Amino acid sequence: MNRSRHRMKKLARRTPSGRTSLLTKNKKPKQAHCALCRKTLGGVPRESRSGMRKLSQTQRRPERSFGGVLCANCTANVIKTRTRLQSGVADESLVPLTVMKYVKMLKA
Repeated sequence: MNRSRHRMKKLARRTPSGRTSLLTKNKKPKQAHCALCRKTLGGVPRESRSGMRKLSQTQRRPERSFGGVLCANCTANVIKTRTRLQSGVADESLVPLTVMKYVKMLKA
């Protein structure tokens, strides 16, 4: 079987002549996940590349910092960590490297 066709969803459809034919349809992509905790992200559509291109930029991902990348809880933790580092309450050595990547992305 062809590899690209293997990934397609197979649907049986009855034609007007009465016989059944096999119709193939592309599967939807998986739900978007948070980069830190792997929780599914809300507000991000499950569309193919061509379907995403037809949407406006604000429909593709939430309009907030790290929208479409981090969940709300992880975003809040990153902002808190950034604030604590700026005020001098916390030290950089205590922050995990996975979180530090996003802390440095935030604008000063």
